[in-house]
Amino acid sequence: MQFQFDIASSSPNPATPQQPAQPESVPELLRQLVEQQREQLNQILEIQKEHLNHIRTQAQDSLSRWRHLLARWQKDHPEFAEHCKKAYPAMEKIYVQLLVNMVEELAGQEDDAFETDFAIQEFLDRYGMRIGQLSHLLSIVGPLSEAAHQNEANKQG
Repeated sequence: MQFQFDIASSSPNPATPQQPAQPESVPELLRQLVEQQREQLNQILEIQKEHLNHIRTQAQDSLSRWRHLLARWQKDHPEFAEHCKKAYPAMEKIYVQLLVNMVEELAGQEDDAFETDFAIQEFLDRYGMRIGQLSHLLSIVGPLSEAAHQNEANKQG
């Protein structure tokens, strides 16, 4: 399959090239550039505001779910909310202490201490699972504790 294009002009007189438009003054171009940047920054700011509002709404929805969970089970487990409020700081203390121990051990190691797979695996066995599990538990008990505090504040207020 072949194509042939004829680019020759069908008009008898070739068009005279137009003179380029006179360039605008440099200060005018800079003013336009600054105005465009200002508009773009305003758009970015609006998007960030919308995103922040969305995140706030999601956080409130999540906390609301935990508060409803506590309210639903209040009759069957009346001390659960209070226990969550007491347990969270203790769990947080354990978590931070485990992190402190880990970073102190890392700081005391030589540069070549983790060059072998065995050394890396031993380090992960010692800290990885416990830190991951405590982090997960904190992510559950923390919102329950916060919801319990809010429920208590709503009852008092």
